[in-house]
Amino acid sequence: MPSDEAVRLAASWGEAPRNGKGAWLRARLIAAIREGWLNAGDTIPGARDLASALDVSRGTVDSVYSQLSAEGFIEQAPRRRPAVMAAPGAGPAVPSMPASAAPPPTPGVPDPSLFPHRAWSAAARTALARLGPDDLGYPDPSGHPHLRLVLAEWLRRTRGVAAEPDDVHVTAGVAHAMALLADVLGAETWALERPGSPGSTHMMRQLVDVRQVPVDASGLVPEAIPPGAGAVLVTPTHQYPTGVLMPADRRRALVETSGAAGRWVIEDDWDSQMAPPSVPSAMQALAPETVILIGSVSKSIAPGIRLGWIVSPPSVAERLKDARQRTDLGVSVFVQLTVAELISSGGLDRHIRRARAEYERRRARLEELVRPYGPLIGLPGAVHAFVQTASPEPVVADMNRRGIPTVVVDDEHHPGVLVSVAACK
Repeated sequence: MPSDEAVRLAASWGEAPRNGKGAWLRARLIAAIREGWLNAGDTIPGARDLASALDVSRGTVDSVYSQLSAEGFIEQAPRRRPAVMAAPGAGPAVPSMPASAAPPPTPGVPDPSLFPHRAWSAAARTALARLGPDDLGYPDPSGHPHLRLVLAEWLRRTRGVAAEPDDVHVTAGVAHAMALLADVLGAETWALERPGSPGSTHMMRQLVDVRQVPVDASGLVPEAIPPGAGAVLVTPTHQYPTGVLMPADRRRALVETSGAAGRWVIEDDWDSQMAPPSVPSAMQALAPETVILIGSVSKSIAPGIRLGWIVSPPSVAERLKDARQRTDLGVSVFVQLTVAELISSGGLDRHIRRARAEYERRRARLEELVRPYGPLIGLPGAVHAFVQTASPEPVVADMNRRGIPTVVVDDEHHPGVLVSVAACK
């Protein structure tokens, strides 16, 4: 007959499952110790006694006791019942997780209903069929050679970028690219646009000393960059959030003054693939030795794919590779090869043309909706646009009623509201 103590334990745990009895018993005993039902120094029933109460084999209980002893939960000695060891300390406090870690809807997200499911599936199948043994090992920290080759050609063709495959470094998006550059460039002070991306500004403040530089009708003002800045982050093709396009003379002035000052120019080409073909090429082509280009597929396909790139001079590319070897070892090979196939097959170009045309139609509708509040600024085809107004509240209220995400731009020189074009269906 089992002892009263063994019966009480068995009753509190319920019936043992048909399968996995050992794992079940181990979990119950650990929970009893953690929750204070069994305290340090308490003895627990012997293996034969507890096995009888639980209707399991003695071998199962013996095995669990041996495992718990090896793990430091109990102490076993010949001809003595097992005893509970002193429980470890509480350990460091861990913040409780929110109900959902997903960010709230924002104007900068493409419409997920436009995701190219068929083209992506076809590219994924082809990538999987071509997957070789070498692709299944640890990836090249700089990115898969095939994707870097494809990206170099695609960026030359679509954005006029001066790049060889070895100049391309694959990242997990633009934010990842900025964090990597903050690590490897050695620039303690960065100049950022004002107004600019709140997310980029917040993140970079955690990594470097940020100095904000005003934006006028032609974009960032080069003369306002502080002398000590070792890098300047700029969005010349589609300034965020105002939508300003930096003209050629301002681009050249920025490149020349930065080159003379020994300052890196980080060109955030965040959504230029969605811009009309008439938009100027990337500024990087003016001075590949000074301008570092960053971009991603977050606006052209979807941010959840988490794939981007850095195009930099060889010296920086080598430092980026070293940094990745010290940290995360690269992006998923399968995702990289799927994107490479999507580009090579022409599927990405076809998707961009369709999405751009759809966003242009939605922008025309949005322009009518916001006409009472102010002019709509920004490139056609983009996923959002800027409403220039000193009274943002009516715009926000109207868009909220329609389920269209907005963000107020609180800047004395560029007051307004960023509005989602993608959500204006």
